[in-house]
Amino acid sequence: MGNYEIKDGSIFVSVNPKIYPLDVIFSAAYIFTDKNYIVLDGNPEEEVIVEIKPKEKTDDMEKIAMEFNNELVNYGSYAVQLARNAHLREHILHRVLQTAGMSAHRHAQETGSLENSKPWKK
Repeated sequence: MGNYEIKDGSIFVSVNPKIYPLDVIFSAAYIFTDKNYIVLDGNPEEEVIVEIKPKEKTDDMEKIAMEFNNELVNYGSYAVQLARNAHLREHILHRVLQTAGMSAHRHAQETGSLENSKPWKK
């Protein structure tokens, strides 16, 4: 894989923001903050450079770079699925709120609380 370089105890991963938007890059980077220091740099329109510096000495620098790339794919896929399902989620939420609203309205009508809550009717 040619999008990373290991130098001076850090891993520099070059990320194309046209493939992975900034929110995906931030999400992937966040996963690594427990065991690594993370620095984001570059031009968000052209190239984002992610510097990953392990908090403890390790011989698995290449593994960390590959895991970061896997997390980019993971969160990229999640973002695509989220976008694809946005309409469905909105529809379900609308139906739930519509049903809950109708139930509350029926209850108010049955108990008379709807009429009692109108001060202009007194």
